[in-house]
Amino acid sequence: MRTFRSLAFIPAAALLFAACGDDSAENSTSADTSVNTVVADVTTTAAPDTPVVTEAPVTTVEVTVPETAVDGPVQIDVVVGLDSGPERVVQVKVGSDVTLNITNPDAADEFHVHGIDLEQAADAGVMITMNFTIDAAGIYEVESHVTDGVLVVIEAT
Repeated sequence: MRTFRSLAFIPAAALLFAACGDDSAENSTSADTSVNTVVADVTTTAAPDTPVVTEAPVTTVEVTVPETAVDGPVQIDVVVGLDSGPERVVQVKVGSDVTLNITNPDAADEFHVHGIDLEQAADAGVMITMNFTIDAAGIYEVESHVTDGVLVVIEAT
């Protein structure tokens, strides 16, 4: 009976010594338990040693990217009041042949291109076409003679 009691004391002493050991993550089972608890708080469906994947909310941001200069012929279509204004900038390469189509759906108008010295009149709702070549770098504003408003800016580089 005495031998049995001695044998029961050994596992109890071993547990006692293990509990008094180093608190570092290498030697402590409590550090592993806290990691498992954090994982359990994130997701309860992940198995142990399985990477946890969380999804962040998606935010849509609208970004305006300026049109890049293109080589070769360029066609620019403008509808007054729809896609016109000084904030519309089209970039072209010097030497480009440009076809400019302009329509004013609401009124008769006359259009001109600064620096190219082109003018053309148009009836309401009728598209006019101007063809020209950009020979020098610079800013070319396309305007209405009726409103003096800038319809599109052509930037040649």
